[in-house]
Amino acid sequence: MRTIKHPRPGVTLVEMIVYVAILCIAVAMFSKYMTGFVKTAKSSESKMLGSADLRGALIKMESDLYEANEFIGVSKTSITFICDMLKNPAWDRNSDFDGDAIPSIKDTDVDNDAQLKFSLARDDQWRAGYNLEDDDDDNDANRDVVIQVYYSSGTLWRAISVNAGPWQAAKLATDISSFTFTFYGSKREDLGKNIDLGNDGTASTSDTGEGDGIISEREIDWVQPTTGHGDRSGAIDTANERKYITSVEMYMEADANHDTVPDAKLGTEIMPPLLPLKRRR
Repeated sequence: MRTIKHPRPGVTLVEMIVYVAILCIAVAMFSKYMTGFVKTAKSSESKMLGSADLRGALIKMESDLYEANEFIGVSKTSITFICDMLKNPAWDRNSDFDGDAIPSIKDTDVDNDAQLKFSLARDDQWRAGYNLEDDDDDNDANRDVVIQVYYSSGTLWRAISVNAGPWQAAKLATDISSFTFTFYGSKREDLGKNIDLGNDGTASTSDTGEGDGIISEREIDWVQPTTGHGDRSGAIDTANERKYITSVEMYMEADANHDTVPDAKLGTEIMPPLLPLKRRR
């Protein structure tokens, strides 16, 4: 007897709707997971890049500021300072500039003019002396090396001028959303020990900052002669005020993905060791 085969039943409309609904839910969940994963990955990448940029910039700034021996201009977003001839990229530190058989890197008076310092007019004495106090080691009547670090429109710059030549600028970091320099004096220094007088710059008023052991920008600018050298201009903007500076605090933020939320933050304080040494000479 011949067996009759019945055709396999098809998929009903209800089953199809159920299958499609389940598939849509699965796709939606997977899409949400992938969106979150991609967003997290991009955020992590931005934080990593931002942090790397800040650390790279900080290393370069520390290298320069470690050699700073005098500040000639400071503000919240820029700093300009003098360095020794050794910061000149073209200077051969192994040469014998003055012919005394001592390589420049080991010579305390590269141009052999220390004995001439006090025969010069006071305003010209920066051109002679031992290396630390001599800003003209190659005797061309110009300051050997001046370096400026400044923040402008999201970019951190480093510029150098050699022998009063044109500024050569290079980017230290981009995508910087915030940058601030803060300057401090020290109570351990003769110039700082008497000006810890607080925000009003006046002794014995017990106002904010008085006697707290911190010599702030406000006190440097606000304590007037004869106790200090401040002119109350609202900034450290004179040579006498800048002499009080012993340390520089830097704070910066990076926003690599430009979403107005900082991806990385970094701050540090640097105390250039040559500042007080040169000031005391």
